[in-house]
Amino acid sequence: MDLIIQYIIIAVVFVVALVYIAKRFMPAKKNKGGCAKGCGCAVNDSSAPRS
Repeated sequence: MDLIIQYIIIAVVFVVALVYIAKRFMPAKKNKGGCAKGCGCAVNDSSAPRS
């Protein structure tokens, strides 16, 4: 019985570590900026000067 509990704890720690590593190395999907560079500047059509 104790051995099964140890294996469950090891499996949980392993899965948590895999999720942490996957999130760490995968790029974020959310887009913070307005341009393709990802610099975070606020580019939109309404702020452009009109002639």
